[in-house]
Amino acid sequence: MKILLLMSGSIACAKATQLLSSWRKAGHEVRVATTSSVSHFVGAATLEGLSGAPLFDDTFAGGQAMEHITLAQWADVLVVCPASANLLARFAHGVSDDAVSTLWQAAWGRGIPLVVVPAMNGHMWAYPATQANVAQLQSWGVHVLPTAEGELACGETGQGRMLEPADIEARVAALMQDTTGRTGRRILITGGGTREPIDAVRYIGNHSSGRTAAELAEALNALGHEVTWLGGAGAQQPGSGVALAHYTSFKDLESQLQDLLAAQDYDAVIHAAAVSDFSVSQGGGSEKLPSGEVLSLMLTPNPKLLPQLRSWSRNKALCVVGFKLTVGADQAAVEQAVARVFAAGDTDLVVHNDLHEIRPEAHSFTLYREAGQPASIADRQALAQALSGYLEEIA
Repeated sequence: MKILLLMSGSIACAKATQLLSSWRKAGHEVRVATTSSVSHFVGAATLEGLSGAPLFDDTFAGGQAMEHITLAQWADVLVVCPASANLLARFAHGVSDDAVSTLWQAAWGRGIPLVVVPAMNGHMWAYPATQANVAQLQSWGVHVLPTAEGELACGETGQGRMLEPADIEARVAALMQDTTGRTGRRILITGGGTREPIDAVRYIGNHSSGRTAAELAEALNALGHEVTWLGGAGAQQPGSGVALAHYTSFKDLESQLQDLLAAQDYDAVIHAAAVSDFSVSQGGGSEKLPSGEVLSLMLTPNPKLLPQLRSWSRNKALCVVGFKLTVGADQAAVEQAVARVFAAGDTDLVVHNDLHEIRPEAHSFTLYREAGQPASIADRQALAQALSGYLEEIA
């Protein structure tokens, strides 16, 4: 296993070095990146000696200009230990100004587990901004380990103490056991809505939040599948463990799908994105159209993506799952709408939902095969289970 250890300035740095020795003895490869303040607590020679590899501590050092990218590509897991209050704030607010913070952002969305091990004074740990930053990182899928209670370096007693190295090592090992050796399928999920440019700043969009796709991605990842999420601008994103890609307009989504499907042997595509049926003819220029004047737009229809996915795929046995949204439709209209999706070709399953039946606290679906009875699905988690079961059935 390739472990990337990120360290920030704390008296706990000395204790964190025990992880390096333990991981190396267990046969793992380890690289270390540090903030500038770490040097006040433990020296570069110590970290290089224990890791057996050069230290990354300066993004502008000779030969290290791309180190934040290459290390992010190299790692199987990223562990931030110790993580100070300052570093948590920078992660949560997108500040990227040194070796550790640039590396953190470069590792984001690559599908590797991100583990944060806080260490600080108890009052600093309890500070409202620190707790808000922790909650923000956790909402993004980061594994923030708890702090221990006990005697702190300052002489006070309370929460904020870094977990013992043996406990950290065990938690990381358990996490990696969950994410390695998987026997699941490789799945690409689209989510969120397209934005069709009118001019340099305006666009035609829709109300899709991308929540269904994000929660499906998380649930299928938890079921052992290797998941890539391709989401629209502003869409809800899945958490750590899911590889992330993004699109904006219909043309961008089309291009991304072609590239991803050509590059990897996906077993299934779950196409949940809310794709615009129209693009603006000659829209998206570099100028901003004047305000206060009558504006006429010419809309041109976009081709359907669903029937083309299998032809773009390296895997011609690709399972294609489409979504069909209706608005206040009766059962006859629903069945006609679903039948049209199947009639367009190359779709194995269609997931139907109706806008009038979507509630913040509940979201039900109906899963259709071209032949056979439709299945009622209670929620997103149940939908993930049903789709996973179908993929195992056809494997």
